[in-house]
Amino acid sequence: MRSLSIEDAETLEPGDDHYRAYVGPPGRFGLLTQLQLGLLFALGLEETDTVLDFGCGSLRLGRSLIPYLRPGCYFGLDPNLWLIDDGLAHETGEAIRAVKQPRFSGDANFDCTVFDTRFDFIMAQSVITHAGPAQTAALIESASKSLKQDGVLALSYIRGEESTPLPGADWTYPHNVAYPPAWLEETARQHGLVWRDISWFHPGAQWALLVRDETRLPDDATMGLHGRPTPRWRAGQSATS
Repeated sequence: MRSLSIEDAETLEPGDDHYRAYVGPPGRFGLLTQLQLGLLFALGLEETDTVLDFGCGSLRLGRSLIPYLRPGCYFGLDPNLWLIDDGLAHETGEAIRAVKQPRFSGDANFDCTVFDTRFDFIMAQSVITHAGPAQTAALIESASKSLKQDGVLALSYIRGEESTPLPGADWTYPHNVAYPPAWLEETARQHGLVWRDISWFHPGAQWALLVRDETRLPDDATMGLHGRPTPRWRAGQSATS
């Protein structure tokens, strides 16, 4: 499966053995690149910022973010190192290592501190959607130690209705884990972070921002089009199709 073309990989299921499918529905690969990059820009991303792509996988975000950032500013963490290798081979090209000097780690402990770096942004898209409570708490705690004073942790989660998250295996991918907002907010508070849901579009989850100081949080009115793609008219397509 790993040798399939991008077009053939579109037929695969989430979790299948291809760099575009293993990280989620392959048909959403491009959309989630756009949504993550757009959210970072809406939050004020600059090329000099340091960014941790937590759960970077096959560089779904990194393929666009690494070329934009200055050398040494992109950090990718994922225990599945083959995904990073395939992302470099098929999406960015290996030469980008010398040009942009991205740093990678295969650490599996939900630890943002492994790079010994303070970050302007930490992006954790579709991470706690598959993680157990201990892992989610570890991510939030280590993010609190790794963010700059005005840094932002952006993550996606699935909203749960129970008062506490259901116990279970630490890592459930490709199955999902739902979290009650109150539990997440309290976990963030315990580690000195403020939690805020935002209306930025996500095809299957909810976006949230975690910061040290809530004055860093944007007003919804400043978040542009909220990330939802505008329907695109195409030649040869009727207005009613």
